Amino acid sequence: MCRHLISVLIIITSFRTQVKGQEQLPAHIDTSFFSWSPGHNHKVVNGITVGWTAHPWSTWSDTTFVKVNGVNLEVGPLGIIGGLYGTLIGLVGVEQEKGKRVSFFSNSGYASTTYVYPTYGTYINGLSVSIGGMKETYNHGLFLNGLSGFCYELEGVQVSGLINYTDRLSGVSVAALANVATEAKGLQIGLINKCQTGKVLQIGLFNRIGRRVVPVINLNWKKVQTGTSTRHVP
Repeated sequence: MCRHLISVLIIITSFRTQVKGQEQLPAHIDTSFFSWSPGHNHKVVNGITVGWTAHPWSTWSDTTFVKVNGVNLEVGPLGIIGGLYGTLIGLVGVEQEKGKRVSFFSNSGYASTTYVYPTYGTYINGLSVSIGGMKETYNHGLFLNGLSGFCYELEGVQVSGLINYTDRLSGVSVAALANVATEAKGLQIGLINKCQTGKVLQIGLFNRIGRRVVPVINLNWKKVQTGTSTRHVP
């Protein structure tokens, strides 16, 4: 039954790829049904990836193409570090170069973990379960993280035990403490929610959309100011 479920996920993600189109890819890509992670080679896994982290953490992490169509199961140690550190910085705040103090509550610091985009990137299409959490990925599907999720793009649903940082959100972001997005289309649920712009519904104790702060429920349905990210999903 598990193999049939994976096959369905592959078919769905393959259709999505045809619709979106492709950008330039590496000349050689290894293809398999199962793979341990992380790895050093460019690869596409149409099935299951199991290991420490789908996103490479070696010196080639920014130039290695990884795409998982199916199921990703990982420990996610970088998510543990990022979750704890991100929570501390988000609550206490930190001074930026321009003199602004960035925190979960400020109207600044958006996409703080996604300023430098990778050459190729790590794409997870389907289901991902990470004990610690995911970092520097393009997420499409359902994502369950123990502590944190730091991603360039989310299309689908992401649930994290502490925090979610997303450059471009299209779907649902749920975190026990805080959700932060640069551009959001969908729903944010957590104690603290903030985004720079978007057609978004926020449910929490502190909700910020741009300059506007509203407790409990905050809603914006005006035209989104696009331009935060132009990367296409391969």
